[in-house]
Amino acid sequence: MAQFKTHLAGWVIAGAGVSALGIFTYELNLIQACAIFVIGSVGGLLPDLDSDSGKPLVLVFELISVLIPTLLFINFIRQEWTSPEFLICYFTFSYLFINYVVCAAIKRLTVHRGIMHSVPFALFCGGIGYLFFASSGKEIATIAGLGVLAGCLVHLVLDELSSLTLKFGFIPWLKKSSGMALKLKSNSLATNLLIYSLIIIVAIKIVFVS
Repeated sequence: MAQFKTHLAGWVIAGAGVSALGIFTYELNLIQACAIFVIGSVGGLLPDLDSDSGKPLVLVFELISVLIPTLLFINFIRQEWTSPEFLICYFTFSYLFINYVVCAAIKRLTVHRGIMHSVPFALFCGGIGYLFFASSGKEIATIAGLGVLAGCLVHLVLDELSSLTLKFGFIPWLKKSSGMALKLKSNSLATNLLIYSLIIIVAIKIVFVS
């Protein structure tokens, strides 16, 4: 597995690359470009949701415990639930729920280098990224989804590259971990059915909101 600093550089490059693409392709303004940079960088963290410990897991949950409630908050604004009392309760309980309930459940139910280190999981995350930004319009939603997808794929590619070593100092050699990141399925049939079902559901949802 690639080191944290290597992954961090990859996440930043992925976020910056997709953000630049959005600026030149869709003429995003500065705020939109910054949002795409953040979401693309966070996408690079998502495959490490199945890590039981370490900086990536702590960082990813700290970020999503802020980002997800913020993105969902649009629904509450429309319903005019914006009193100080509601805001305090909403953001506090969202933070605690994601960091201590969701995080604990994922630790218990996932295996490191399992389905979250896979191409279908990256596609699923990209679709979720699209849906979160759907209210901002199809163009921004598309670039947001691509940003999350790119971040995930950069993470997986870096993990695969780290499975290469040099035998005798010059012969490229694959480690036992080779193929564990850029895969299309896990060893569990139930898990495979779940992730592909979720991809189909997200795809249908995207069609209806587009």
